[in-house]
Amino acid sequence: MALLWAVLQGGYMRKIACISMLALMVFACKKGEEKKAQQVVADAQKGEEKITGTIAKVNGKPIDATLFNQEVDKLTQGGQRTIPEERLSRLKQSVLDRLIEDELLGQEEEKQGITVTKEESDKEFEKYRARFKTEEQFQNYLKYGKTTVEEIRKRLDSALALNKLLEKLGKLNISEEEVKKAYESGIKAYTEPEQVHAMHILIKVAENAPQNEVEAAKKKAMDILAKLKKGADFQELAKQYSDDPGTKEKGGDLGFFRRNMMTPKFEEAAFALKAGEMTKEPVRTPYGFHIIKVVERKEERVKPFEEVRDQIYESLKNRQVFKARRELVEQLKKDAKIEILVDLGIKAPPQPETKKPEPAGQAGAEQEKEKK
Repeated sequence: MALLWAVLQGGYMRKIACISMLALMVFACKKGEEKKAQQVVADAQKGEEKITGTIAKVNGKPIDATLFNQEVDKLTQGGQRTIPEERLSRLKQSVLDRLIEDELLGQEEEKQGITVTKEESDKEFEKYRARFKTEEQFQNYLKYGKTTVEEIRKRLDSALALNKLLEKLGKLNISEEEVKKAYESGIKAYTEPEQVHAMHILIKVAENAPQNEVEAAKKKAMDILAKLKKGADFQELAKQYSDDPGTKEKGGDLGFFRRNMMTPKFEEAAFALKAGEMTKEPVRTPYGFHIIKVVERKEERVKPFEEVRDQIYESLKNRQVFKARRELVEQLKKDAKIEILVDLGIKAPPQPETKKPEPAGQAGAEQEKEKK
């Protein structure tokens, strides 16, 4: 904190001086909506420019700089993220393009009488909220994602309105045959592999350990196995003896896992057991000796079409929405009057130098010289 205060204090007078100079640079603009947006320095210390006023018009309707600046701040993390000037200009242009597109779509939705009811909005939000398992997870998302419930609702309402618009215009049309075809062609994605739910007790010994250490570890594992065969509780012995810090306190529980997730010897032994069975001998791996018990098994299962039908439909719809939106926006742009009232300072990429062709006579003369 002391270092931060010193930096801020040191930059304070420089900031005041810069702001004073900038005050002389403010210029008068035309009155009314036709005036171009003023560009002022928002952070004199960093030289970062902010825009005020109307930045663009779409069919005469103004787009204010407030929303533009909010979106740019998200990309730059409020100016904390260092972005090269040219790239920042292109990001700003991208933000402006998106705001213009949103305005075009909003005007078309209004023209077509598209509305989102409170019931529809609440339903979409609840579906979105259900992605988070707990309220704590949702609140963390809001905090670290630097967003609000209002912003999320606005995005969801906008997406829902777009879907309704595209459907009304006949641009969203997914047949049941298309959904079934996608299911059949992507059947591997809907196949759950064979899995086992296992517990283990590890007696650790290095792979290249001296023979006496290996024998001692194996004897300890054999003694534990003998207790288990006499009816001792597996999880209690795991908590007492296991050298695996990741599962020790959970009674050795590894949860479900599929093939190619464990070391080969461990996997081979685990998948050879039936539910409720335990290895008859300790299993040696590079980590040491394991006693493995399988709690339950899940055989390979292909999810039926009915189970994944909605998931596939949503995936196909999202692709179609992306394509249809792009095509609609291009059409709306052609028919719209769009005025850009701000210069974002985007420089055209440098063009490669082209070598002028030599006159035919000169080239022929040089070739004759080479022959001589």
